[in-house]
Amino acid sequence: AEGQDWPVSEALPAEARQFDFWVGEWDVDLRIRQDDLTWADEVRSVASIYPILRGKAVLELWSDAREDGIKGYSLRYFDTARDEWVLWLNWPGPDRSGSSSLAGTFRHGRGEFFSRADASVSRYTFSDIGPNSLRWDDAFSQDGGATWTNNWIMEFTRRADRAWLVAGEPAPTFHTGERCSAPPFRSYEFLAGRQEGQVEVGGSGPVTITGHRVLDGCAVLTFAGAEGDPETAYAFSHWTWNTYAERFELTTLTSGANTPVRMFYGSVGASGETDLVLIEQVDGTRVADRFRVARADDGRVTWVHETPEGGGWRAVWQATVQPVEGR
Repeated sequence: AEGQDWPVSEALPAEARQFDFWVGEWDVDLRIRQDDLTWADEVRSVASIYPILRGKAVLELWSDAREDGIKGYSLRYFDTARDEWVLWLNWPGPDRSGSSSLAGTFRHGRGEFFSRADASVSRYTFSDIGPNSLRWDDAFSQDGGATWTNNWIMEFTRRADRAWLVAGEPAPTFHTGERCSAPPFRSYEFLAGRQEGQVEVGGSGPVTITGHRVLDGCAVLTFAGAEGDPETAYAFSHWTWNTYAERFELTTLTSGANTPVRMFYGSVGASGETDLVLIEQVDGTRVADRFRVARADDGRVTWVHETPEGGGWRAVWQATVQPVEGR
């Protein structure tokens, strides 16, 4: 990715560029540990890695060559308040979806990222990084990191310098859309495609929102900006039905240099099946902001980000858009 050709905000810290090497399209050999402790090449996949939000983050769509095989998504960005990389992932199974996260740093050209739950620790490692190859492996510990077990190794070989998400065309990881076929997964599919309109609160002027169905029907990704393309968008979102919590889940990230991921959870609103209302929670309890997406009978979609005020809600950003046919 040296000499990259995507826009990068000058406000971003230098650390935000540490995953630039990964941008592009990759052939992946997934090696799995066998019972005799040897490693065998078992799955061939393609990983498509996109720069998004003016270089703020990178987006991964990972697709097993088999239609019913492994599909994965990740979003990763450098969190300036935490001084580390934060990774959000969703690797769904049939009618099973929900996000998890890891965090970590690069040191001496090696990236290590961890998630912890009491004594259970997961570690993802990026190493052996070159212009056209790299290695990713997982590790798990049940004793707080004293001992580790590895199950997977992914060996990447570059096939192209860039990968592209095009509105109206199938995105990587999407086939028939039947992996997640339960009714809640259909509730936000109207966000797919290209929608154009105007910002009404929190700014002014035209806005384009493009949505892409991914993970074979388990999620929708959206980008909001002047053109709605991933590279220059100022807002990103990942929509899914979290089957573990049995509620809708929204992951949002904006292009601001110091803004973190925000997580919203919720249900279908009182006005009907096309009105999604999701509440941000801090520390799992305190209500912070609210996110609403409502579709009118004529197809217009209103996006509203609200904050509590005086016992009610005040919009801090709002836009109304109309689907654009054939784009």
